[in-house]
Amino acid sequence: MELARVFSSRDVKTERSIRFALWNNEETGLNGARAYVEQRAALQGKQEPVGSGRYPEPKWLGMIQHDMMLFDHGMPHADGTVSKQQRPEADVNIEFQSLSKAADEAQKLAWVFYAANEAYATDYPAAVGPHMTNTDSTPFMDLVPALSLRENERGREIGAGWDPQWHQPTDIYATYSDADFRLGLNAAQTTLGAIGRLTGATLTR
Repeated sequence: MELARVFSSRDVKTERSIRFALWNNEETGLNGARAYVEQRAALQGKQEPVGSGRYPEPKWLGMIQHDMMLFDHGMPHADGTVSKQQRPEADVNIEFQSLSKAADEAQKLAWVFYAANEAYATDYPAAVGPHMTNTDSTPFMDLVPALSLRENERGREIGAGWDPQWHQPTDIYATYSDADFRLGLNAAQTTLGAIGRLTGATLTR
């Protein structure tokens, strides 16, 4: 939401449009994202009404998702508990899906985000991985370069219990530390820098 505020500021101009979307029902089958793709993909770049110069659905150039972006305390201990402290090796995971139809372009996009992390993130580095799965960027991945930015590797670490807040009532503001929120900030810095570069963002004042 902070990125949406920044990019919609009157003194920020971009050469490409940026659309922000909040999907519902991810846990029940990526229903919101799938419905959007099914209903809107065929409308890209078409004038409505014809001759109006209005394009309600722009041409999709890529899809970037943030999901679970605060908690990287490491793998569970033998008793199933997880450290209360953010691990020193925490990073921003930039994932694409190597089996998608747009895999080559998605990987190139991932390295753009990696470079933006090196240039703009203040605390945590980035890591690029090829196992994006079971997340709202999945319905887009065969149509456009699609990435998911997250706190842990989705297919290996999240499923192995690295985030005990995953789908739990403990996933509330008070659960997270300042270090956790800084990891989220670094993901935002990474995306702001990358999208700013990709869209030719400039300040007018």
